[in-house]
Amino acid sequence: MAQNTTVVWTQLPSHEAAEAIKTRLTDNGFARNSIEIYRNTDGSCDLAVHTSERNLEHVESLLHASAPAYAFRQLRSGALRTAATHPLVIGGSIALAGFILYSLLPRNRQATVSSLRELPRTLRRMPDAAAEAARGLSDAVMNAMGDRDSGAGADDRS
Repeated sequence: MAQNTTVVWTQLPSHEAAEAIKTRLTDNGFARNSIEIYRNTDGSCDLAVHTSERNLEHVESLLHASAPAYAFRQLRSGALRTAATHPLVIGGSIALAGFILYSLLPRNRQATVSSLRELPRTLRRMPDAAAEAARGLSDAVMNAMGDRDSGAGADDRS
């Protein structure tokens, strides 16, 4: 029984563009003898691909993708294939990302709790630190208010 086939075609501006699409199709598994290029009198070319119904979407995506989009898609699929077949690549990239993030942290950081034994002591010191911060904040607000009042009085006197 004969397989149902269909023809997908597109018009391209030059013979070089048609050859590039033909190479793209053959690189993706389509037979060279199922792809035909017809030259037109105005220099453009028609490209026809004989394919089965189930490959129709794949052919159309290859025909209508721009060269940069196709190159990016190929690079992405190659990277995903490599990562899927080599789990060490995934582990290495995760470790590298962690190292980079760690190196971006500030150098003068202080450990809040370096061990579980220090946790109760740190929790006991927290209310004192919060009260001290609140006192500092209230002093800053009072100073700012005083500066504003003294500045307004100076403007009124002139």
